[in-house]
Amino acid sequence: MTDKKELKDNLKNIFINYSEQLNLFQKLINNIPDLIYIKDKKSKFIIVNKAMEKFIGKKPEEIIGKTDFDVLNIEHAKKAFKDEQDIMKGGKPIVDVEEKIIHSGKEFWMSASKIAWYDRKGNIMGTMGISRDITRRKELEKEMLGREKSFFYTLMDNITESIFFKDLKSRCVRINKACARKYGVDTPEEAVGKTDFDFFSEEHAKQAFRDEQTIIKTGKPILNFEEKETFKDKPDRWASTSKFPWYDEKGNIIGTFGITGDITEKKKAEEEIKYLSFHDTLTDLYNRAYFEEELKRLDTVRQLPLTIVMGDVNGLKLINDTFGHINGDIFLRKIADILKDSFRKEDIISRWGGDEFITILPRTTSKDASFIIKRIKKLCKERSTDNMPLSISLGLSTKNKSSEKTGDILKQAEDRMYKNKITESRYTNEIIINSLKESLKKSDYDSQEKVAKSKKYAMNIGKKLKLSSSKIEELKLLMDVYNIGKLALADEIMSKPGRLSNEEWELIKKLPTIGHRIAESSKALKPLSEAILSHFEWYDGSGYPRGIKGEEIPLISRISFLINSYEAMSKDKPYRKKMSEQEIVREIKRFSGVQFDPDVAEIFLGLLGKNTTN
Repeated sequence: MTDKKELKDNLKNIFINYSEQLNLFQKLINNIPDLIYIKDKKSKFIIVNKAMEKFIGKKPEEIIGKTDFDVLNIEHAKKAFKDEQDIMKGGKPIVDVEEKIIHSGKEFWMSASKIAWYDRKGNIMGTMGISRDITRRKELEKEMLGREKSFFYTLMDNITESIFFKDLKSRCVRINKACARKYGVDTPEEAVGKTDFDFFSEEHAKQAFRDEQTIIKTGKPILNFEEKETFKDKPDRWASTSKFPWYDEKGNIIGTFGITGDITEKKKAEEEIKYLSFHDTLTDLYNRAYFEEELKRLDTVRQLPLTIVMGDVNGLKLINDTFGHINGDIFLRKIADILKDSFRKEDIISRWGGDEFITILPRTTSKDASFIIKRIKKLCKERSTDNMPLSISLGLSTKNKSSEKTGDILKQAEDRMYKNKITESRYTNEIIINSLKESLKKSDYDSQEKVAKSKKYAMNIGKKLKLSSSKIEELKLLMDVYNIGKLALADEIMSKPGRLSNEEWELIKKLPTIGHRIAESSKALKPLSEAILSHFEWYDGSGYPRGIKGEEIPLISRISFLINSYEAMSKDKPYRKKMSEQEIVREIKRFSGVQFDPDVAEIFLGLLGKNTTN
């Protein structure tokens, strides 16, 4: 009896202990907010917690012994049953699977995990599961995804770069508005299903297709590569493009996507900078830096014989001094055009310096280069005008052997050029001077009778002062060219009605200096250069441009100045009427010793038939 009682007590204690443990387990899971349940082999509920009861909306006794088919919708019940049966067969758990559940007319998202339930001997007794309500999280994710989509589409439609997504066959899946504009379609949707062959030239489309297929095969992107986009029916554009593999959620490549920015203006700017770095902006020829690089490149045996032609423009300084630097620039451009029309396309024509040009002629003999020089001379003659005779002195030298030094060839060409320039530049300057003298005559509205009368006064004064015959000839020429510098001044200043402004008067005061430079350039006028420079100096030193006085002023300048002053007083001016003979005499007397040489004034007044008492 004792043994039976002890067994009975032990069973009672085991049951109490099990009940207490079960009660403790129930309390534990009841305080967990996730849905917790245990099911038997037939997927019937054995244990559920409070959260599960609340979610299903039934009391424990209404759930225990039931299946999902009794408490949840049939679609979910079918899937749950299958999952649990699979777990019990293979023992493989289901962890953190997200699933959508429709219950009581509402949609819930749950994150579920299920495992097999074993007894102490390791036999599967059923399944255990826990589900967490992630509906709010899903709503937030959906909301966030909505915002991200909105942001993505806003970005896509407003960004200036072209964005595109293509499938595995390089067909458009999605493009933005900028890309649609580039393709020439009204809306992005019109491009869906089309390829680059529908928009670009075949050559460009083929290259784009090859690039995208390589990305799909290798998974490697192409970053920031510059390409020329050639279209079927509109001008080419330059673009900077990046293309990437396009993956799905499982990490499989499903196509490509990319972004393209238009860099046409940037490329134009780069080309312009590159062009300017190698070209002379005035003549559009290559510059010295480019010439030197090309000379190094072409200095090879393959390019022999290598000929250098060096040129120096004749008359540029005189044209700059006389007609201004604008006309000097025109002069240089005309010479440059002649060189372009004379040399061949393969020749490197460069502006070497201010008025110097140099050309490399690869595989050219001295004889062949001489024919080109003759063509240049012929074109210079044909395109010259009376006011602008075109002339350039040229010298050539040829490198026939690799042992010869290029520096020696350059020096030889330069020496020959300067030898030719000695005679050619003088001849050109004389043509320009003669043209200037003719221009002075045309600008002088005095009658030939008045001009002859002025020269006669000058000759008589010269004789009275016992000047040599050569000086008298110089004086006669000075009467024609003393104001040759005025050709460099704008006509509107020379003929301006009213008095000149301070700025205009400062320009007038530079004319003797300009005339002096012009005379220095001419063999015929060079002896008169000092007299032209001093023509407007006053006897008391208050004239211009140097302020010299008295005997420092060349005598022929003092004579020419007085006679020309007399002629000026005898003419009507925009700001005053001409003076009478008596008024002129009084003016000369008043300024004798101040503006005019007293001896010259006395002789001139005597020639006018006036005595000093008038």
